[in-house]
Amino acid sequence: MCNISFWTKKTKSELLLSYLFIPLSCLTYASLICVLSCLQVRQGNELGIYLINLSVADLLYITTLPLWIDYFLQHDDWIHGQESCKLFGFIFYTNIYVSIAFLCCISLDRYLAVAYPLRFAKVRQIKTGMRAVLVSAMVWIIEIIANSAPLFHDELFQDRFNHTFCFEKYPMQDWVAWMNLYRTFMGFLAPWTAMLVAYRGILAAVRCNVSTERQEKAKIQRLALSLILIVLICFGPYHILLLVRSIMFLKKPCDCSSEESLFAAYHVSIALTSLNCIADPILYCFVNEGARHDVGRALSALLSAACHKGSSSSPSHADMLNHIVCGLCKGEMHLKTQLFG
Repeated sequence: MCNISFWTKKTKSELLLSYLFIPLSCLTYASLICVLSCLQVRQGNELGIYLINLSVADLLYITTLPLWIDYFLQHDDWIHGQESCKLFGFIFYTNIYVSIAFLCCISLDRYLAVAYPLRFAKVRQIKTGMRAVLVSAMVWIIEIIANSAPLFHDELFQDRFNHTFCFEKYPMQDWVAWMNLYRTFMGFLAPWTAMLVAYRGILAAVRCNVSTERQEKAKIQRLALSLILIVLICFGPYHILLLVRSIMFLKKPCDCSSEESLFAAYHVSIALTSLNCIADPILYCFVNEGARHDVGRALSALLSAACHKGSSSSPSHADMLNHIVCGLCKGEMHLKTQLFG
């Protein structure tokens, strides 16, 4: 085991702030997008199915954040046992690659809808949402199997200072290095490349479609580009450093100096992956002015209800909740008709 030097005070304070902020933000936004997605599914739009799966993955990840924060506060010293460490690693990796896969599904779905509207409409008429349900089930099955390795290996490692690392070994194990290469190319690079191809196809299809207004074309292009940027910003740094670490290990298996030089940056990149659960609902809810306005009104109504709680002159909680749902439904219908089709 390498004896890694831990955080500087500046790095630690910055990461601690992000780890404390992200769970609350993720929980709020993931819950909001779950409600919005359910409404969209009820309105017959299969994109809501992919978004529900994204929010489920985010909510599962949120359940691990308290242990992650504690691990960080303990200076990377895991005190919760072997089984919880395995589960933690499994959920972490599954969330990353499930999120990437469903963002890729949304990109491909939009490409097919824009490039082949007639064929795609016939497929959708077979049974609304069934295709998305089957695709979602396949994504979960594939990713659960592909990321189940931590469940069958010991993932706790001790250094000579009695720090117990969870899911981290410096230097890494040989099989882990090869698994990292597989994850980088198949779990990140392949779907991201597919999204780039879909984006190029969307641009070409929109450019050739003379019946679509310029404003509508811009909205479609903005959605496709946003999906690509979410994957790149949230998961790109992590996979770049994962690839670098793995290649360096395969060249020099016992080079502790390289591991130490990348330690802080690698952990910052891990923190960046958590931003995905904030970026997903922002992409969905605030993609155009109409959606931003209606969701904003709904949230304002929720705050108003909280501020006037207990007041006899204020509307009932049921009335206020109904106002919120109506606002969300209006935003959903506006978003659906203008952007998703």
